[in-house]
Amino acid sequence: MTDGPLRVVVLDNDRAVLDLLELDMRLEGHEIVASVENGEAALRACAELHPDVLVADLRLGPGINGLEVVQRAPRPGPRLVLHTNYVTRSLVDAAAAAGAVVVEKGSLSALRRAVRG
Repeated sequence: MTDGPLRVVVLDNDRAVLDLLELDMRLEGHEIVASVENGEAALRACAELHPDVLVADLRLGPGINGLEVVQRAPRPGPRLVLHTNYVTRSLVDAAAAAGAVVVEKGSLSALRRAVRG
């Protein structure tokens, strides 16, 4: 587990969810280095900004989804957290194979733990 503040990229296609994630991460003492609404932007942010953590939604609308984002994230790279309402065994397994953990939306305490590692 990490004790100090972390540099975080948040990815969700819903601006209200991004606002909530940003607020919560800042209240936890973390720095939001990028807040983006599509997978390609998240990958660019990870490559350019070298965050400690990437929190990605699964379903992002047009373009690549969150699972593909964590699969394509730089290695070595950020801690990968897939944040979704659509938790299934196959998703958890695919995320784990990519080095990511899955956290169900609605549980900020679980998200905080996953971000901290």
